Amino acid sequence: MAVELSNPVLGVGLVTDDGARAVAFYRDLLGFQEEGEFAFPGLGVIKRFRCGDSVFRIVVLEGPAPKHASQDGFASETGLRYLALDVNNLEQVVAEAKAAGYPVPVPPRELRPGVTVAQIEDGLGVTVELMQTEA
Repeated sequence: MAVELSNPVLGVGLVTDDGARAVAFYRDLLGFQEEGEFAFPGLGVIKRFRCGDSVFRIVVLEGPAPKHASQDGFASETGLRYLALDVNNLEQVVAEAKAAGYPVPVPPRELRPGVTVAQIEDGLGVTVELMQTEA
């Protein structure tokens, strides 16, 4: 049986022990809108961000994590490894990411006629694919 969604969006969570780095990437670079946070005793703080109609959560652990995700690109290990965003300002975001020192493993390139794609990395093991379609 398929789930019956009460809200037709996907919520995504990132777990990190480097909250400042995660917030700098997702809020400051990508512009996700901060919606608040709440403490989860014994775990850490959960920060909520809005990305379009979806909710993106950053779980900032109370202490160091015993293991970290690979930072060798999204195909370096299995699991949820990347996010995909449809954007209108791909070149600008990539330029800002480069200027801020974030890795850009796939610079802007034409994927197919009228569609440009790029990939940037958050430095925490997640690749963000940006796709821009000509109107």
